[in-house]
Amino acid sequence: MDSSKIQDWNCTTKAVYKSVLLYAIAGAASSLFGIIPLMGWIASICDLCVIAGFTVFIIKLKELSLLADDQDAAYFKKLILGVNLYFVGMMLAFIPAAGGILKGIDLIVAFIFMLLAYSGLKKSETFAGKDGAKLLFTAMILGAVGALLRIIPLIGIIGSILLIIEFILTILGWKKIATPVA
Repeated sequence: MDSSKIQDWNCTTKAVYKSVLLYAIAGAASSLFGIIPLMGWIASICDLCVIAGFTVFIIKLKELSLLADDQDAAYFKKLILGVNLYFVGMMLAFIPAAGGILKGIDLIVAFIFMLLAYSGLKKSETFAGKDGAKLLFTAMILGAVGALLRIIPLIGIIGSILLIIEFILTILGWKKIATPVA
């Protein structure tokens, strides 16, 4: 990486990590408060924080793509596309009748783009956070397996456990990427 970009890279990866923390913790809090009677208003506030965190996440990923080397920028563009598709997929769920099917198709395509991006970044010779990308790649696989297992009665608990592990690995992966480059 060009030495003139290092300070901007460090600031931007730190901002990405903070946005991941915001949407991850707000999402967990929303789920928790959503099951407690009379606490739905707190869940709604948490949902707004998830949207804010995702928005900052996408903006900062675009900044990282501009700072990255050409090869890594291509992976970041795939990641940005995947995250945008994921965000759209979550909104598609609100469409009556066909929303569930459209969401499912959209999330599969989003998963493929994000998996390709993390796969490329973990193998990149120029990406400083490839250890973090390895964790994020693993998190994506565990998340997909966990989501599929949650559908199956009786072993759905295993899927839920895998999704918790995915949650933790996502935070740890972005923390490693946010480690300052010297």
